[in-house]
Amino acid sequence: MRVETQREPFRPDKDVRVQMVRDDLEDIPIFALPAGYLIRWYQPGDEGHWTRIHHESAGYGDLKPTLFTDQFGTDGNVMGRRIAFVCREDGYPISTNAAWMNGWRGQHWGRVHWVATCASEQGKGLSKPLMTAVCERLRNLGHDRAYLSTSTARVRAISLYTAFGFKPFPESEEEERAWEMLLGSMDEAGCVSKRKEGVPRSR
Repeated sequence: MRVETQREPFRPDKDVRVQMVRDDLEDIPIFALPAGYLIRWYQPGDEGHWTRIHHESAGYGDLKPTLFTDQFGTDGNVMGRRIAFVCREDGYPISTNAAWMNGWRGQHWGRVHWVATCASEQGKGLSKPLMTAVCERLRNLGHDRAYLSTSTARVRAISLYTAFGFKPFPESEEEERAWEMLLGSMDEAGCVSKRKEGVPRSR
């Protein structure tokens, strides 16, 4: 399955919030943007673009007005190093992803955070190049591993993350069952997965 396709290949019976991890940031897959697009990093005023992209992605539902600040704070220098945008040739932002950081499980981790593309721009090969840029930025900022949060309903996103070496990290029996069912369905649908490696238990 191409991860850039606009529709999910199937809808799991149950939507479960889950985590995925990449134990190192070596050998990051390299993908180039198609012609007519460029990647740049946060500039003052991009809060509005970020919120608009998530609204127009048709995947997040209603978002509260303060969500950007709640997630990223107000330090423009930090955001300028960590929040990426894909822009059209005219400079208009249409996709975003963040090379963020968090304390997680008692340790400091890099984090792939808040990934979205406007619905009108999906299917154009933007997700993988942006993921390349974000993973490389995490490594360049000194992170040696990364995690992300998603949900089992976001099959296309999980296919993208799996293609970049992120693996399921279940933290409960419910999550283990959800991953087993999801990965089995992804295999049947022809999605990219790590089914043969199984689902590791949380460490």
